[in-house]
Amino acid sequence: MRSLKYQPATWTLATVALAATSLFGYAQEISFEDLDKKLTYDRSPVETVNGIVASYAPILEDATPAVVTVFAKDDPDPVQSQPLDPREEMLRRLLGMPGGPNGGGGRGGRPPQSGLGSGVIISADGYILTNNHVVSGADRITVRLKDSRKEYTAELIGADPDTDVAMIKIDAQGLTPIKIGDSSNVKVGDVVLAVGNPLGLEQTVTQGIVSALGRRSLDITSGGYENFIQTDASINVGNSGGALIDAQGRLVGLNTAIKTADFSRGNVGIAFAIPSNMALSVVQKLLDGGGTVRRGFLGVMLGDLTDEKAAELGRNNLKGAWVRTVNEDTPADVAGLKENDLVTAINGKSVFDAAQLRLEIGSKNPGDEVRFSVVRDRKAREISVVLGDKDELMAQIEERRRDPRAQRRGVPGYRRGDSEDEYEAPEAVSDGDSFIDGVEIQELDTAMREALGANATLQGVVVSSVAEGSAAEKAGIREGQIITLVDQERVRSVEEAQEVLRQFDGQYILIQVRANGKSAIKVVDMSE
Repeated sequence: MRSLKYQPATWTLATVALAATSLFGYAQEISFEDLDKKLTYDRSPVETVNGIVASYAPILEDATPAVVTVFAKDDPDPVQSQPLDPREEMLRRLLGMPGGPNGGGGRGGRPPQSGLGSGVIISADGYILTNNHVVSGADRITVRLKDSRKEYTAELIGADPDTDVAMIKIDAQGLTPIKIGDSSNVKVGDVVLAVGNPLGLEQTVTQGIVSALGRRSLDITSGGYENFIQTDASINVGNSGGALIDAQGRLVGLNTAIKTADFSRGNVGIAFAIPSNMALSVVQKLLDGGGTVRRGFLGVMLGDLTDEKAAELGRNNLKGAWVRTVNEDTPADVAGLKENDLVTAINGKSVFDAAQLRLEIGSKNPGDEVRFSVVRDRKAREISVVLGDKDELMAQIEERRRDPRAQRRGVPGYRRGDSEDEYEAPEAVSDGDSFIDGVEIQELDTAMREALGANATLQGVVVSSVAEGSAAEKAGIREGQIITLVDQERVRSVEEAQEVLRQFDGQYILIQVRANGKSAIKVVDMSE
């Protein structure tokens, strides 16, 4: 069987951008409450009509004027020459775009680049939905309307890489906005039409059905907040940000990605769209947050139940989200959530798996109080948690990373002195295998579990030595800690930890360690 891969349904340099940064910055000109008054909704179910539909032309006459072409233009400074990122170079080669191995060896001196995507007008005064990966990192964004050669300069209002939603605005009045449907009414088997600009062919319409709902854990978005509508409507490169409409011409999804075989960029009948309800929810967060999305943060690592774990918890099904770890000093820790808790419901809504719970939490705001139905020791209980702010937590982690005294608190071997943190070296562990610079690790075997007091279900590797003055030591990595996550990937052996490290190519790597029954995240600067 051929290997499969996902790729954004856009032809743009921004596919290689790792964050939603832009020289435009983020501008907030309107509140969501004001924008909402300008939107046209039709949330009624799709009407069932007897007989065969001979043409969708009438509904497309109303819907297609709302679909626009989006150009994301990259104008690099010719003076600042630097090598291309290997992934960008490969992407350029695959897409036949200049600037790769046959079109200049680096960024400096290469001609301006232009990416192509789609967008959907949602208000008559120029607010447009599109994908983050269409506009991310662009120096200039322009929009061309249906049946028009005129291009409008667009302003980036806000973008969210975690869901791949962005909103831009053009200075225009009297536009034809899309009518917005209720994506929660969409059912498998419903007829849908995709409108966009595949391969630069503007105003292309394709037809299919809804193949599946609630597709998650596809690793399409950077944050993993995924709840896609799957369709077999033909979607190709350039469709990203375009409209997925129902049989009555109402927006039910934002076309985002396709699944392709090997290195093919063509459609194979598997495409994904962000539900319209989810896209508008993100827009509300963007406008309320001044161009960025603030999400509720719990502070746990979640997993799905296995047959063995379900039997251990006395469950006869695999529904629910299993709490693998609870990070110290997080909202979950403060509220009393424990490792091995099974979350079965949130605010009375049943939880099917970890991906669903992650999505539910991400839809909440920092400061929201949520009620979890939890099974612990085979007994049901209710736990209320006031969600925190992930950005604030990461800022605290970074501050702790820069403060050696703060790093030492709560770390095995350190105790609080009268005037300073004093160090008592833990019992030395045996030599291990090399990991990040200055750190050696070894397997978490039975003897090491007993020595460290680790429970039988905990998986990871043990830090056997840390060089004094190394970046890891500055970040708070200590001998005797158990590494459970590397770059947000769970590791169960030395080989797995080293493999994750080999694939890492950033500057700061997140490493989750466990000691004294608590987990903590350490940020190591790999450039030191």
